[in-house]
Amino acid sequence: MNRDWNDFKSIHSNIAGAREAFENACETLFRKVYTGKHVSQVKVKQGDGGIDVFVGELGVEPITVIQCKFFLETFEESQKSQIRDSFDTALNSGKFELKEWILCLPRIIDIDENSWWFKWKHKKITENAKGVDFIQLTNGNKLIDLLKEHNLYNSVFEMEDSLKIAEIHQTIVGKKPITVDIKVKPRVVLFNNYSLVNEPYYFQRKEDEEFNKSLEINNVWLFGHSGFGKTALINRNLLVNNVEYCYCDLSPINILKSGDVLDELLNAIEEQFSLTRTFPADNKIKQIIQTLYKAGHRKFVIVIDELSVTDSDLLKQIVKDLNNLVTHFCNYSDQDDLKFVVSTITDPNKILEANYKASDYFQFISCNQWDGLLEKLFHLLNDSLQLQLIDYKDLIIEKAKNSPRTLKSIFRKILLLKKQDSESINQAIHLTITEVV
Repeated sequence: MNRDWNDFKSIHSNIAGAREAFENACETLFRKVYTGKHVSQVKVKQGDGGIDVFVGELGVEPITVIQCKFFLETFEESQKSQIRDSFDTALNSGKFELKEWILCLPRIIDIDENSWWFKWKHKKITENAKGVDFIQLTNGNKLIDLLKEHNLYNSVFEMEDSLKIAEIHQTIVGKKPITVDIKVKPRVVLFNNYSLVNEPYYFQRKEDEEFNKSLEINNVWLFGHSGFGKTALINRNLLVNNVEYCYCDLSPINILKSGDVLDELLNAIEEQFSLTRTFPADNKIKQIIQTLYKAGHRKFVIVIDELSVTDSDLLKQIVKDLNNLVTHFCNYSDQDDLKFVVSTITDPNKILEANYKASDYFQFISCNQWDGLLEKLFHLLNDSLQLQLIDYKDLIIEKAKNSPRTLKSIFRKILLLKKQDSESINQAIHLTITEVV
């Protein structure tokens, strides 16, 4: 049984989960490739220098920058623009000197795409008086070969469980008897990004039913504190109900203006539908709507997730633009099967003015209601992981402060410490609380 990068999206439930897992896989791989060197991802924030993964001691010596672009289905002008921007940002960073720049793609580019790549590469090499290896491309096949060479393929593509199932099958059909010890993996129970394999460990609330009913008749706007389950709720209910959706993940984006959100949404739609914008970009909202028209009639959901902006004026403009986008689309389109789902930390009702009439086009759902439910989630996690934490239940729930994310983090720390005594529980809680942002 073999898997390739086309399986990554289904393994990780959506394009956003696959993109994050792709970056993690690249970091893990290049740690093996550059044994003895410092290899690390960089937390996304404004001014990060355009780095996904780097090799070397940043600020001390020239570094290798590894840019991970999960362009699986399309390689059009939008993707090429992202590549150019990422390279220019790394090259012109004042925080480090660039030794070499490596682009990792999960796909194999065709003859026209190769032509563009080599023309752009040699143009940049000539402009900056660099050697031919200053800019490199590692495609999907080479990445898989390297993963196999360094014994990482099975773990990256989650082959272990499939291999165990194959062993069990052999036993059932009469092969030699074997003993297979299958225990649930903690990361499956304590998941961050939901996929169908996590379903037995997903805690359903009334908000799940409300979401599904609301989406049948209107667009949906979820809001709630960070770590209170908005993203998991969206992914879970769309996957369980087999709803096709386009996921626009805003978490990696440095949002400086409302147009940045609309740009990322347009990129996500183009990637999902394999479309390319062919009209002026003076009005991004109209451009998005025209692109959706080109996609044709189909039952589909556009998800705009991880909109976490602290600047109140900027957030107000973004919320207004998203409301205008949905309002304009609903007013002038007969595509009743296409719905929008928006997720924000801030309650949109506190931002939108009455004259926007957002309630005509959205059902608003708060995800903040965890009062009395965290105890049930505690029992689900404790039983699934076969832990003995009942005596510490009240303390753990109190310190989790009504946050399912914090509760899961405490469980992870307890598992890492490998002890379930009072001292270890308090240490796990302390470590978690000091890490919570």
